[in-house]
Amino acid sequence: MFEIYAEYLFLENFLMNFLILQITSYFGKYQGSIIKRFIGAGVGALYSFIIFFPSLHFFLTFSMKILISMLIIIVTFTPHKFKDFFKYLSIFYLVSFIFGGAAFALFYFTNFNAIMSNGIFYTNSISIKVLIYSTAFAYILILLCIKFVKYKILKEKLYKEIIIEFDKKRKEINALIDTGNSLEDPISKFPVIVVEYNAIEDILPENIKDIFQNDDPNKLERIVSTLKDTNWISRFRMIPFTSLGKENGMLIGFKPDSVEVINNGDKLNINKIIIAISTGKLSQNGDYKALINPDILV
Repeated sequence: MFEIYAEYLFLENFLMNFLILQITSYFGKYQGSIIKRFIGAGVGALYSFIIFFPSLHFFLTFSMKILISMLIIIVTFTPHKFKDFFKYLSIFYLVSFIFGGAAFALFYFTNFNAIMSNGIFYTNSISIKVLIYSTAFAYILILLCIKFVKYKILKEKLYKEIIIEFDKKRKEINALIDTGNSLEDPISKFPVIVVEYNAIEDILPENIKDIFQNDDPNKLERIVSTLKDTNWISRFRMIPFTSLGKENGMLIGFKPDSVEVINNGDKLNINKIIIAISTGKLSQNGDYKALINPDILV
């Protein structure tokens, strides 16, 4: 027989709610009074007493739980803007779900008695050590989840797909908006997109491919000699650059017919642009093969 004592029920749910609100405050960068977190945890703990009143069990429905969680957020954080309210509520749910998973794992791998029913937690044999371990475990999981979400959001914002067109040939390439890329053509002042040679070789003339594939140390002279009697010579560019370990570098580039940048579902067509060719890898894991000058999106 599992006996439930009101004082233990309140204390355990109060501690659990307080830990969840503390972690929510940390990740939500909330700087308010800790007293509000005590009050919010108290509201959640009092909610657990509903199991003693069958006539109030309608408060255990899904919609009522949503309302109670909103009340806890309002009492604890007093958000003045809807986006702040939504931020705290989202983090609160994420932390709660991870704590719930940690609790179930705790039940499975240990032998102490506990129940979790309708979102209400109760055990008659929990220790401070177990509580600390479960909190640390939940905290690490939350940290990893938030790091993953931030990475996905950052990737959506900084990674773009570009389509380079030259001589009726088109090439789609994954690109990264690089705030460190401020390169521009010294003659036209057009911004520069740096692209890996391997990603763009399909649209280059055959005689230019030979020069890059053989890694000719005299690329500049060879290209000038090869292109001087062709229409390509008017598109040929030399882009000076400075990087770590290389103060007076030079990239070979060309002016494409156009470049399309897929930006938030819209296609941005750019004509005043220069493509610089890099013989090295721009990304170690291959996530992107081009670096966009952010000025082209302004």
